[in-house]
Amino acid sequence: MTAKNNGGRVHTFTEVAAFGGGFVPPLNGNLAFAPECATAVPLPPGARQQVTGLAPGNHLFQCCIHPWMRMLVKVEPEEESSNEHRGH
Repeated sequence: MTAKNNGGRVHTFTEVAAFGGGFVPPLNGNLAFAPECATAVPLPPGARQQVTGLAPGNHLFQCCIHPWMRMLVKVEPEEESSNEHRGH
C-alpha cells in the first residue's frame, strides 16, 4: 500500500496501537500522546510512503502532526489458489 500526501502541509502516516495525540502539543486537545509518534517520519506535500508487511487484521494510522486525521486499514488474509486445493 502506498500513502501519498496530497495536501499542502507536512503530515505523517504513522501506525499506532491506539489513536492519540501527536508531537505538536497545542493540536492534541485532551488526547494522550501516541508513543509511536516519537519516531514518526514527516511527509512533505507530494511525498509518498510505502507500507508493507501488514498482517491480516485491523491497523490504525494517524497523522502525528494533526491527530484528528485518522485511518483504519483492514487487511484481509490472502486466499489460497484453487490449484492448492486440488493438490497440484
